[in-house]
Amino acid sequence: MIALANRAALLSLSRLANYGLMLISPIVLVRVFSVAQFGEYRKFLLYASLLQWFGTFSSYDSLLYFVPATPQSPWRVVRQTTLFTLMSSTILVGLFLIADIASGGAIAGEYRLQLALHALLYVNLDFWEFFLLATHRPMAMLTYTATRLAARMLVAIGVATLTRDVMTVIWSLIAIEGARLIVSAIAWRRLDRSNQEPPLSPTSWRERLRFCTPTGMAVILTYSGRSLSDIAVAHVLGAARLAQYTVGRYADPIIVTVRNSISAAILPEMVRQERVQQTSPLVLWQRATVINAMLLLPIAMILLVLAEPLIVGVFGADYRPAAVVMRIYALVLVRECFDFGPAMRALNRTDPLMRSSLLGLLTGGVTLYFLLPILGIAGGMIALVCATYVECIYLGWRVKGLYKVRLRDLVPWRRIGKTALAALLASPVLVAGGWFDTFGLIGSILAAGLYVAIFAAILYVSRIPEALLMFNWSKSLLRAIG
Repeated sequence: MIALANRAALLSLSRLANYGLMLISPIVLVRVFSVAQFGEYRKFLLYASLLQWFGTFSSYDSLLYFVPATPQSPWRVVRQTTLFTLMSSTILVGLFLIADIASGGAIAGEYRLQLALHALLYVNLDFWEFFLLATHRPMAMLTYTATRLAARMLVAIGVATLTRDVMTVIWSLIAIEGARLIVSAIAWRRLDRSNQEPPLSPTSWRERLRFCTPTGMAVILTYSGRSLSDIAVAHVLGAARLAQYTVGRYADPIIVTVRNSISAAILPEMVRQERVQQTSPLVLWQRATVINAMLLLPIAMILLVLAEPLIVGVFGADYRPAAVVMRIYALVLVRECFDFGPAMRALNRTDPLMRSSLLGLLTGGVTLYFLLPILGIAGGMIALVCATYVECIYLGWRVKGLYKVRLRDLVPWRRIGKTALAALLASPVLVAGGWFDTFGLIGSILAAGLYVAIFAAILYVSRIPEALLMFNWSKSLLRAIG
C-alpha cells in the first residue's frame, strides 16, 4: 500500500503539472489582463480542455488496464493506443469544425482555427504519463510532466507579460505543443521495442473498443456536464462573469487531479487482483475512498470558511463575487470522495459510467435553465452540485449490484464518519482569531495550516487504519528526502 501511495502522490504532481496553465497562470494573468481579457483567455482554455478530453477518448487511460493485462507487449499496446488516439482526435476535431461552421461561429467564434490546431498537437503522442505509470516508473513520469509544465508556463506567462495580448498568448501555446509533439515522436522512435514483442491478441481492437467506447463516452458526458455551467456563464453572462466563475472553481483541477491520481494508481492493482482472484478489488477501492475523504473533506471546510479572504488576497477585489461560488463548490468536494470509476473499470464494466454521466448532464442542464437567470454564477455552481450528486447516487447503486454487497458494506461509513467528524472538530480555529483582518492573506494561509495540523492530530488519535498508513508513508517519504 505504501508503494501505491508513492505512485498516487507522484501521479498527482504529474497531473497538477498538466493543469499548470489553469493553476499558476491565473494568479499572474489576473494582474496582467483586465477581467474581460482574462475571461476571454479562460474561454479559450475551456474549449481547449474539452477538445483535449474528447479527443483522447480515454485511450491513454486504457494503458493502465491493457499494459498490466498484456505485460509481454507493452510497446505494442502503446502503438495501438497512439493510432487509436490519432483517429479519435482527428474525427473529433473534424466534427468540431463542421459544427462551428454550421452554427456560424456560435461555438468557438474567432478561436476556431486555434482550437483545432491546439487540440491535435496537444492530444497526440502524449501517452508517456500513463505508460510510465503502468510500467512502474513514476520518477520518469514526474520528470516528463515537470519539464512540460516548465516550458508551457515560461512561454504563456512570458508572452502575456510582454504583449498583454490574449491572441498572441494563444498562438504561443500552439507553438509549444507543436514542439512537444516533435520531441515526443523522436523519443518514441528511439525507445520503441514493439518489433521485439509478441503480437497482441486478434481481438485486441475489439477489447479496446469495448473498454474505450463507454469510458470515452462517459468522459465526454462527464466533462460536458462539468463544463456546461462554464459554457452557459460565458454565453449568457459574458466573459467577465466567466472570469469570476472560474476563479470560484479554482480548486477544481487540484481536487479532480488528486482524486483521479489515487484512482489511477490503484486501478492496475485492482485489475491484477481481479484476474488472479486473490481478494476482492472492492477492498482496495474502499481504502482509497477513505484516503479521498481524508484529503478532500478538510479542503472543503477551508474553502467554506475562508473563500472570500483567499480569493480577495490572491486574485484581487474585482473577483470578490467568486467567493459564493467557492463556498457552494465545497459541496462538490464531498461528492468527489466517492469515485466509483475504478470499481467499474476493474471488472471492465464501464457502460454505467456513460449512463451516469448522461444523467448528470441532463440534471445540470435542467437546473441551469432555471437557476442561472435568477442566481447568476451561484446558480451555475448549484447546477454542478446537483449533477454530480445524481451521478454519484446512480453509480453507487450500480457498483452495489455488480459486487453483490449491501449498501452498508459498500462504503466504509464508519471510517468516513470519523474523518468527517475530525474535519468538523478542527474547524473552530478557522473562524476564530480574525486571521485575515489581522495578517491578511498570510493569516488565512496560517489558519488553514493550523487547521490541517489539528485535523491530522485528531485522525491520528482516532487510529483510522488509512490515517496510520498515510502517517507511515509520510515518515518514509521524509526519511527518503533526508
